[in-house]
Amino acid sequence: MIVLYNVGMRIRIVPTASGKYAVQVVSKRFDKVTVHKHIGTFSTPEEKSKLLTKADKFIKDYTGQSDFLTLVASQRPFDMAITESRPIFVYDLLVRVYDKLGLNSYPDELIKDLVVARVYQPASKLETSDILSDLFGREYAIKTVYRRLKKGLEKGVKESFQESLIQFARLGLGDSLRLVFYDVTTLYFESIVKTELKEFGFSKDHKSQETQVVVGLVVNNQGFPLYFDVFSGKTFEGNTFVPLVKKIQKLVGQEELIVVADAAMISADNIQKLESEHIGFIVGARLSNLPTQLIDVIFTQLKKEDGEMITTTYREQRLICQYSTKRAAKDKSDRTKQIERVKQALISPSKITSRYRFMKTDKDNYSLNTPVIEKAEKLEGVKGYLTNTKLTEQTIIDRYHDLWRVEKAFRITKTDLEARPIFHRLDETIKAHLVIVFAGLAIAKYIEIQTGMSMKKVLKIAGKILTHKVKNTKTGEIAFVETTIEDPELKEKVNILRNLGH
Repeated sequence: MIVLYNVGMRIRIVPTASGKYAVQVVSKRFDKVTVHKHIGTFSTPEEKSKLLTKADKFIKDYTGQSDFLTLVASQRPFDMAITESRPIFVYDLLVRVYDKLGLNSYPDELIKDLVVARVYQPASKLETSDILSDLFGREYAIKTVYRRLKKGLEKGVKESFQESLIQFARLGLGDSLRLVFYDVTTLYFESIVKTELKEFGFSKDHKSQETQVVVGLVVNNQGFPLYFDVFSGKTFEGNTFVPLVKKIQKLVGQEELIVVADAAMISADNIQKLESEHIGFIVGARLSNLPTQLIDVIFTQLKKEDGEMITTTYREQRLICQYSTKRAAKDKSDRTKQIERVKQALISPSKITSRYRFMKTDKDNYSLNTPVIEKAEKLEGVKGYLTNTKLTEQTIIDRYHDLWRVEKAFRITKTDLEARPIFHRLDETIKAHLVIVFAGLAIAKYIEIQTGMSMKKVLKIAGKILTHKVKNTKTGEIAFVETTIEDPELKEKVNILRNLGH
């Protein structure tokens, strides 16, 4: 809770070592916080209310004035002027959450402000500098921004953030961190200039004409980010899997780690490496790559009824296959359309310029690939899951379907936080940009977990509350007042945000 007065005093609530919360009267000038009075500690709403009343009285007695509303009531309207309105409520909310997550373990106010600005209004570093100045009164020269970011990378800000978030997931979210989820995406550049990281490769954004980087992200079962790494844009996503999983296993200190990933991550080599590291995995199986004999087993033994499943063995691992009538209908529709496209292409073979799944190519001779079509028919409606764990079949399927959480995290980074396209030229600034986005994602996911609202919705609500600087044009006296919310439903949501991060 924040109450502003004409000398910049406010009420601050902070956690204590005993698990309670302390109410203090503080002021801040040039990033230095002064504690004027420690009012007391509370553990219940009733105690909190009494302490807030005491804190309010202390400020009024100390400043020799009543609150701003009394000040305004005693003046004629035309003697008062609003000289400034800023979204301080939003800023304080995001800073509280930043601190709550332990990200302030890396002590740099500038980096904290860059993360806050990324969540509030994603923009270039130059525009961000203006946003911080114009909206929040935080002044930073653009040269200072880049210098401190470079210094942050050298001093381990990425590692500090990751360790803090892992610790918070364990203690703050109560997660054992035995189960994690991994996925990969690509972020492109508005550039064709290559560097060690910026390279051409398979683009998930369908921007193959642009350079890109490959980003691997690990989240927990709530979609909360734990770890990320960045690779050259030409890196095959399956090659990122084992190195990154080994890093997260070491960081979380979990010997019985289980990682969930999609089918692109698995290969005979990756399976062998994971087994040697005693890391459990649940991955999607590429059934079309299975031996013909195993496909025939699945086809003959799996009942074509919704939800039916069988378990067999592939590469010495459990292969669980489940049938879905909805998937079968989609598979059949897709296959029919693809076969029709091949038939149309075969009318004019000389004009064929692309590859087709169901087309057989023998030098300049093209035809329908009947064996591949027959294989697709046998696997119609079947989804496969490969694992080396002892979890039940249904648990494995359920956990695999939870991969949407990491996919959603990527959507947040690409849309709400605007991680793409990237305009940085140097590898170090690319890494710094992704560190800021990673921390912003953690804030957005925590707020979503605690409120059940998207970050976009939260910013819309919080943005309705502005802190207005009001000046008495005759006396020169200055006071601050916060927008009053009267709508009961909106007021309830605002109160939730007021208490978030305490």
